[in-house]
Amino acid sequence: MSDTAQALVYRIGEVRPHPNADRLELTDIAGYQMVVGKGEYKSGDLAVFIQPDSVVPQTEPFKFIWGQAAAEANGLPGVPTERQFDGNWEYAIPVPEKARRIKPRKLRKEWSEGLLMPVTAFSGFFPEGSDVAGQLGITRFNPDVDVETPAAKQASPRRRYPRSVKGWVRFLFYRALAGLGLRSARANAAMEVAFQAPVYDVNALKNAGARGFKPGERVQVTEKIHGCNARYVSVDGVFYVGSHEQWKVKGSNYWWNAANALPEIEEWCHANPGKILYGEVGPSQKGFDYGSDGEPFFYAFDVWVPEDGENYGNSWVWPGNLGFAPTVPVLYVGPYDKDAIAKLVDGPTTVPTSLGKKHIREGVVVRSLETGRKLKWVSNEYLKG
Repeated sequence: MSDTAQALVYRIGEVRPHPNADRLELTDIAGYQMVVGKGEYKSGDLAVFIQPDSVVPQTEPFKFIWGQAAAEANGLPGVPTERQFDGNWEYAIPVPEKARRIKPRKLRKEWSEGLLMPVTAFSGFFPEGSDVAGQLGITRFNPDVDVETPAAKQASPRRRYPRSVKGWVRFLFYRALAGLGLRSARANAAMEVAFQAPVYDVNALKNAGARGFKPGERVQVTEKIHGCNARYVSVDGVFYVGSHEQWKVKGSNYWWNAANALPEIEEWCHANPGKILYGEVGPSQKGFDYGSDGEPFFYAFDVWVPEDGENYGNSWVWPGNLGFAPTVPVLYVGPYDKDAIAKLVDGPTTVPTSLGKKHIREGVVVRSLETGRKLKWVSNEYLKG
């Protein structure tokens, strides 16, 4: 169920007028709407469509993305300097991923969901229907990279110092511990395990096309919680804690913090050995604490049941069916209706809170109750933020 970057070569279909702008037009690409300049494309043209949440490389064809405005917004000292060397452009100042991330934008009240570029903007052979993400160096934006690999932060040339007396006390305290060898980066270090566990990814509903859900198919729609992907399991009496792709050495990190704060996670795992509990932990992203006031949270969204002679055998099961709570909020159960589900994608979170803190919804996950297939629909309002 990988969700990798895609840059697909499409032939433009219908181009229609923009309802609110004389100099803009609209066209649909594989379920995504694009706003284009009037006369920029005509039906039958070949173009490269780069999906939202992709990161384009620091190469000449994409230079326009991080112009002066983008540089200033991201704290860069103006437009990165450049020089040409043997026909290749070299940028003296690295441009951070956030300045190269493709986001949806609203142009005169219409969403433009991605980046559309003519094939003539690139050199090479671009056959219709091909995915040229690898060829162009396009990757998927991963907001949890810093969390997964703390060393990446340490390699940054920018050092952030505390802004309060309390912050300086903690800063100097931990530096002293590190100097004595009493504290290290192993709090987030990966560990080797002797068992196999699926890496949990869900593809975008808009990418599925005809491979998505059938009208009337019975589905369950849940809110997509914004945090860090987590997984927990008990094997031979040992409790394991993992992130999206790593099993973590016990220490102070988002995944172990949630397990320590919520003992029901470990209790459930020991009561259901071998079953892997997947969910979202946090708060790990600014503005998305879900009313926890900084305290760790965990919302389960799936369980992997290995082949063990039970009726489930090698399948994904909704955690509520196996007696675990809390789960991500269920927003709808019933026949699949794309238009009705579209109305659930945006809006404030539905996570109950007594602290009155509300923020936007990241989106939804649609799960077939007939086949188990799962697809996500991420909010444009969230992606553009």
